Amino acid sequence: MASMSEVWTVEPLLEGSGYSSSCTLVTSRSHKVVVDSGLSLEEGALVKALHARGLEPSDIDTVVNTHLHLDHCGNNAIFSGAVMFMSLEEFRWTNAFYAALFASRTPERVAPEFYPELALHGLNTRTIRNVARMVRFFWNRERLGPEDRFRWIERSPLPSGLEVVPSPGHTPFHVSIRVAAPTPVIIAGDAVLAEDPHAK
Repeated sequence: MASMSEVWTVEPLLEGSGYSSSCTLVTSRSHKVVVDSGLSLEEGALVKALHARGLEPSDIDTVVNTHLHLDHCGNNAIFSGAVMFMSLEEFRWTNAFYAALFASRTPERVAPEFYPELALHGLNTRTIRNVARMVRFFWNRERLGPEDRFRWIERSPLPSGLEVVPSPGHTPFHVSIRVAAPTPVIIAGDAVLAEDPHAK
């Protein structure tokens, strides 16, 4: 349970789109946290959203990545004063996936090794190659931030009032973040990709 001095507020910075993740600002008296930093193309919009709240990227002390698809971590490096929380297992899995993808001329043969469920979705070769081309174009390891500021969620606790909730599926080590706001909030990354309009 968060202490009274660590009451959290949650507000969207950027809404997710067909090509980039949502970015969420989570604040308490002690911390200013961004959960998922979006695609690198969204850097300007992200900085503008921070400015609208009277903040600079350097004011953010913590970044949390739900997973390491490039549309969720592409702006980590702009937060020059922040530590970066992510899963070590996700980091290893992502590095292995990108290395295999970049070394191959046939991504449609590589992808099922990391995403065995692809066969169930009937994606054609052209679609997989287009996604692989986009990954090659946008992935820049430096945008993830300097490794000396990485904090592995398996080893280091998040600030009090923020809780890691394992939510594998979209990637094997995907996590969601539970925020102890007055009304608790789950920031689900890509664990939930659509809203059910009929849910009550």
